[in-house]
Amino acid sequence: MLEYFVISEILPKFAGDIKNSTMLTPYKIKDYCKEFNPTWTVQMPDGCPPEDVLVPSEHPFYRLAKQADAYNEEDFRSYAEADPARNWGEQLPLAVGLSIIDNEKKARKNLKLPMFRQFKGVIALILNPTDGVVKQTGVHRSHYTWWRTSTFQMSNLKMLQI
Repeated sequence: MLEYFVISEILPKFAGDIKNSTMLTPYKIKDYCKEFNPTWTVQMPDGCPPEDVLVPSEHPFYRLAKQADAYNEEDFRSYAEADPARNWGEQLPLAVGLSIIDNEKKARKNLKLPMFRQFKGVIALILNPTDGVVKQTGVHRSHYTWWRTSTFQMSNLKMLQI
């Protein structure tokens, strides 16, 4: 109940029953591209996004931010954009995507881990089909990679109080 209260306070347009209004729909990437004709924010390498993806609809996610009280474009740079000279090899499809978390408590908990010490805040976002596609990646079930489209609006974001 606490998560529902926090999300509904920060994102009032989703004050209804969030668990019933969120969805991730499985898609083949070719079907997603045919239906939504996306323009990706970065040049996608072959096989990226992967063939099997999830399309969000009013789905809440969280992303770590460098500052505690504000976000900017820098918070939405992929690893591949930050280090374009690196040979990413088989990890390139993940490196051009953005890491997001589908659980607010886990996002907040990540801020306390040494490997994330450069991050000071958590950004709450609601993703929709035109914002891109996601896929559960990594060892934690709450971690997703998001391949963002240029239609995503940063004005729909909110910083969570830490």
